[in-house]
This record gives sequence, structure tokens and C-alpha cells, in this order.
Amino acid sequence: MTRLAALCACTLLFCNSSAFAVTNIETERLNNDTHGTKGAISLSLDGRIGSSNKIALGTALKLIQSFHRDEVIVIMSRDYAEIDNDVNTDEAFVHLRYLTKHNSNWGHEVFTQYEENKFSALKQRWLAGAGGRYTLTPSKPTQANHFGVGAFYEDEMYAATSAADNEKNVRLNIYWSYKNQLTDNAQYTSTLYFQPDSDDFSDQKGLWQNALSISVTSTISLSLSWEVEHDTQSPDGLNSTETNYTSLLIYNF
Repeated sequence: MTRLAALCACTLLFCNSSAFAVTNIETERLNNDTHGTKGAISLSLDGRIGSSNKIALGTALKLIQSFHRDEVIVIMSRDYAEIDNDVNTDEAFVHLRYLTKHNSNWGHEVFTQYEENKFSALKQRWLAGAGGRYTLTPSKPTQANHFGVGAFYEDEMYAATSAADNEKNVRLNIYWSYKNQLTDNAQYTSTLYFQPDSDDFSDQKGLWQNALSISVTSTISLSLSWEVEHDTQSPDGLNSTETNYTSLLIYNF
């Protein structure tokens, strides 16, 4: 079986995500100590033919261009599924980010993000923001330790069937991330986000994610992650805290 065929045959073993939770960009980033382009494509296909017919497709693209002082990140994903010709999943995600490094420790970044889910209480979310980023261990190629502080404006649109009202907020964005190259083929990452509303600190969003990435070949890797998501203002009575487990096969180029 070719690498491409193996990629197309991969499936998500465990996947449970809530709509528009905090997005962990840190696991997707380069340490920015080498120049060039790095990318990854992941594809998933799940189907069933019998008493009921099911098809589910998932795609994701990551591109990171690293320069001497700058870094450009582009992340896009699309998920679609239907059962007996009735669509029950239709989601899209785009994230763009630009980082400028002033020295080996300090830098600033600007970013924008758009999310859409036609089958959730929160149908659309758009945000734009900026912040500072401090690298604690710039001289260690096998480790990365970052701390960031900033803010972003978000515009959230809820479905007509939802009891929640549309929202426009300014949130603080505080994060810490850690990466460690355990072996030549295994890397561990841990990221913690805290995003309170600047006008109401009781309105909080947060994420703590731990992930282990294992290289199967020079281009194919397996990612295993565990995360806790928190949102004190979850729409329509959803749990304020959820725990997710995910396994994903990724093609890197």
C-alpha cells in the first residue's frame, strides 16, 4: 500500500469535540529556529452501507512559513457527513497568524480566525487579535517553552433555534505552551489557554491540552491527545467542562 493510500484509509479512532472551543495553535507551530516551509495534510473517510447509508469526510491543511524574523501560519479544515442523504455535519475552520520576532526571546503576533458549524447552537464565530510572545528556552532545539499575553475581538452568531443571544466581546488571551522532543520519533506538547471576557471575568473560556506525536515513517505520524475544555457560558445548557480524547494519522510534507 502506498503512503497516499494508507493516508486515505486512516480513520479517527476517538473523536469528541464541542463547537467553537478554544483553538490550540501552539501544537501546530514551529520553534522558528530554521527557515523554510513545513506543512501537513490529514484526511479521514468513514462510511457504512446497509440498513442505513453513511458517509463522513474530514480534511485539514497546515502550512507554516518560517523566515529569519517572521513566521506565517495558515490552518484550514473542513468536515462533512451525511446519513441516508441527510447532511448532519457541515463544519469549516480557517486560522491565519503572523509572528514577528524582535530578538531570540520576544516577539509580537497578529491573527484572525473564522469558524462555521451549520448544526450547532453557535453557527458562526469570527475573531481578530494581537499579542506579545516570550520564548523562555530559545537556545534548546529539542525543547520549546512559550508564554503569551494579548487580546482579541470576537463576534459570535447563534442559530435561530438557540435561546442564546448573539455576542460581541473583547477577550484577554493568556497562554503557556511546552514542547519536548522525548526521542527521535516522539514529541510531547502541553498547552494551557485562559480567555476571560475583559468586561466580565466570570465569563471564561479555557483549554488544557496534552499531545503525543509519534513518527511512523519520515512523512507519516500518529497523534494522540487528551484535552479539557472549559466555557462558563456554554450555549443552551451544554456542560461547562468537557474532556476529549483524539487519535489522528497525519501526512507531513
